[in-house]
Amino acid sequence: MYNPFRQYIYEIGSILGKLGYALCQQAENKNQPINIHGQVKQTMDSLTYYLHNLNSDLDACRYNLIKDGKSEVNTLEMESLKVALHHLLNGESYTHDGETSNPVIELYKMKFLIDSLYRLTTKGAQGSKEYIFDKIAIN
Repeated sequence: MYNPFRQYIYEIGSILGKLGYALCQQAENKNQPINIHGQVKQTMDSLTYYLHNLNSDLDACRYNLIKDGKSEVNTLEMESLKVALHHLLNGESYTHDGETSNPVIELYKMKFLIDSLYRLTTKGAQGSKEYIFDKIAIN
C-alpha cells in the first residue's frame, strides 16, 4: 500500500540529520567560532515546508474519509504519528527535586540566557546578578 506520509517523514529526518551533522562539525572545529544560524534557518524553513505539506496531505485524507468513507491511511501508522507528536509537544523529562522540563521550555530558557549574555557582553556585566539554571538529569 502506498503511503504518501513516508516521504515527508524521510525528508524531515533527512533535514534534521543534516542539521545534526552541521552542528557536530561546528562543535568539533575548535579553531573557529560557532556560526550556526544559517543552517538552523534553512532547516526551519525546510521543516516548515514538509510539515505544512504533510498536514495538507493529512487533511486531504481526512476529507476523502469524510466524503467517501475511503482512505488508504494505516491506523497503526496514524497511532504511531499521534504518539510521536504527543511526545514532541508534551514530552517531559525529570530535572531534579521533582521538577520536570521539556524541549520547548529549555529552548525558551536558552533564548533568555543568550539574549542576556549578548546584552551583558555588549554592554558590560559589572554589578549584574545572574540566575543559574540547574543541569538536567537523564533517567
